[in-house]
Amino acid sequence: MKSLVLSVALLASAQSFAFGLESHYGKLSMVGGKHACTLTNKTGADLDIKRVEFQLERLAGKNREVVFTKSVNSVIYAGETMTVVSDAGWNFTGYVCKFLAR
Repeated sequence: MKSLVLSVALLASAQSFAFGLESHYGKLSMVGGKHACTLTNKTGADLDIKRVEFQLERLAGKNREVVFTKSVNSVIYAGETMTVVSDAGWNFTGYVCKFLAR
């Protein structure tokens, strides 16, 4: 019973964390053979970036669509630009990347 209550509490905590984030789409590029996402903060307010998601696709094989997540935990002040480089290389093609902020 305790493990059931703990599981429900952890699931609720994870869902509330994910739902409280705003998406800010960046520009996807390649840097040193890795996919990179760049965002310039044009919101007029500071953005507390928690992580960056890279939506990519494998060039071959099954389960081709992949989402790479890179934890950031940094602030982009109004007018500043941030670039985050993923661990995904040339064997993936990129679709979109987004910065998730509180």
